[in-house]
Amino acid sequence: MNIKEFRQTVGAKWSTFILLLPLAIFGSIYFGINAFFVLLVSTLSTMLAGAIIQWSNGGVVKIFNPGSMITGLLMGLTLSPLTPFYMIIIGGFVAEYIGKQALPALSKGKIGNIFNPAVLGRAVIAVLENFDPVPYADLASGASLLFKEAGGMLQPYYWDAFLGFTKGSIGETSTLLLLIVGFLMLRYVVIKREAAITMLLTVPVMVFILPETPEIVGHAPWMSEPLVYLMGGPTLLMAFFFVTAPETSPNTIKGGIVFGMGVAVLSVLGKMYTSIAGVEMYAILIMNLMIPLLNSKRFRYAG
Repeated sequence: MNIKEFRQTVGAKWSTFILLLPLAIFGSIYFGINAFFVLLVSTLSTMLAGAIIQWSNGGVVKIFNPGSMITGLLMGLTLSPLTPFYMIIIGGFVAEYIGKQALPALSKGKIGNIFNPAVLGRAVIAVLENFDPVPYADLASGASLLFKEAGGMLQPYYWDAFLGFTKGSIGETSTLLLLIVGFLMLRYVVIKREAAITMLLTVPVMVFILPETPEIVGHAPWMSEPLVYLMGGPTLLMAFFFVTAPETSPNTIKGGIVFGMGVAVLSVLGKMYTSIAGVEMYAILIMNLMIPLLNSKRFRYAG
C-alpha cells in the first residue's frame, strides 16, 4: 500500500493526525516530560469537550474523534512546555464548544466553523498568558539557541535551528521534520494547497522588503533574514496544518491565494512591529472572517 492508498483508506483526518505525531514525539523527547503532558492535556481536553458536546446533542459519543484529536494536538504543538494545565483545558473547551458548536450555530447551519478551532483555543490561551506569563523564547523573542559575538550582537546557530535543537513552542522548532511532514501533507492529504504555498512564498518576501525597526536592529537583527525567520517561528507549522484546514480556508483558488497572502502579511507585520504574543494566530482569525467573501463569485474563475 502506497501513501496515497493509505490516505484513501484511513481518511484525511486520521492521516493529518498521524502526520502530527512525529512533531509531537520529537517535541516530547527534546523538551522532556513537561511537553508530553502539555500535548496530552491539550488532546484530552478537546476529546472530552467534543464527547460532551456529542452527548448533549443526543448524538453518538465518540471519544476517539479524529477532528477533536487534531484540534487538541495542533493547539498543544503551539504551546510552551511550561504552559499551565488550566490554560490548556480552557483553550480546549473554547476550541470545541465555542469554535465548533456555539459560533457555527449563530449562522443557523449556513456556515460551518467560522474560526479555526485550534487557533481560537490558542488565542484564548495567549490572552490568559498576559495575566500569567509563560516563559517562552524563539529566534525573535529570546536568546535560546543564540550566542554572543563581539559587539554584543546575537547570532543564531542555523544548523540547530534546522534540526530543531532550539527553544520555542513544542511543535515548531524542527525545520527538517516540518518540511518532511509538510510535504506529505500537501502532496497526499490536503486538496486545497493554494493558501499554504502562497503563505510560504509571501513571508520571506515581506521579511526582505520591510524596513527594520530599532528594536530589531538592537535585539534580534536576524529577524530580517528570510531563511532564519522561516526557521525561527511558527510559519511552517501554520502553513502546513492551519491554513490548510478544509472548513476554515477558502474553497476557491483565488480566495486561497488571497487567504495565504493575508495571513503572511498580517503575521510578519505583527511579529516585526508589535509585541503581541501569538500574533500569527490572530492573523488567521482575521482572515477566517474574510472567507465568505473569498468564496464569493468574484473570486471564482469564469466558466
